[in-house]
Amino acid sequence: MSRKRRGLPLRLAYYAVLVLIFMMGYRVYKLWYENYRLSHPQIIEAVTTNYSEEQPLEGILLWDEQLVYAPQDGILTYPTPRPRMAAKNEMLAALDGTAVRAPYPAYFFPALDGQEGNWVYPRLWPDFAPFPEFSEAKLIENGTMLSRGEAIGKLIPQPQVLRCIAYLDRTPSLERALRNKDNPTIRIRTEYEGKERKADVVAVKSSGQKLKVYLRLPFFPPSVLRSRAFTASVVTDVQKGVMVPDTAVITRGGKNMVFIVQGNSPELHEVEGFPADEENFFIEKGVQPGNRLILNADTINYNFGDENIRIW
Repeated sequence: MSRKRRGLPLRLAYYAVLVLIFMMGYRVYKLWYENYRLSHPQIIEAVTTNYSEEQPLEGILLWDEQLVYAPQDGILTYPTPRPRMAAKNEMLAALDGTAVRAPYPAYFFPALDGQEGNWVYPRLWPDFAPFPEFSEAKLIENGTMLSRGEAIGKLIPQPQVLRCIAYLDRTPSLERALRNKDNPTIRIRTEYEGKERKADVVAVKSSGQKLKVYLRLPFFPPSVLRSRAFTASVVTDVQKGVMVPDTAVITRGGKNMVFIVQGNSPELHEVEGFPADEENFFIEKGVQPGNRLILNADTINYNFGDENIRIW
């Protein structure tokens, strides 16, 4: 047997020993690093935070309305195509010069959308389903020839409360606002008003992460009569607390917990709060500004009383 062939087993054994030493070294390093990581966790400091939620509201409007009919044949004329307030006995429109007057104080709008008499609470509230389709009110042109009994527009008696039905996402802050059984309200902001107003919540029902709400709005400008759609923003009250990464909060026994570091020892504390978004948790009670928390709380596995945390 040649010298080259006799040396092959030795070389293979040498390489095998090198691989074994490398694997053992890697395993020792991994155990050391895991122990170091557990005993030297990242620490964060709780800082005071003000938290408020805002979400879009897209709903439909409801109001009491009555059609106004032509008392005779004739050419329709009216002073303005805009929705407007009319006093009792004020002229709404005319047919061949004969005045049609308001029987009571009301908004008058010479337009129709085809939902008159059909857009009512018993039809729109019960089901947790998409709202029926509708379009904007279509103006009846000035100078239109009408026959007796045809609609010339609609009256919306005043005063009355403008109502809204809408779907909202269920959130802890929104549910908090709805907890007041005596007078539940939510704050809304519309683009055209630009300020926050309180809307009374008449009824609420839920399905999964969605809420269906029935509201009394604190305003009723005649301009809303152009469409039964309503958009706004729902803004919750400002809450004071601390915001932390969600990795600092763990769940044990159905309770939210954090590790507060006292000296070199971690202490498990229950907290009250809720997820603010996909990455952060807002704590209302249980943590004070300045408290030091373990960032990755789910990596801590220790026996109570052990002082195995090393900050410095």
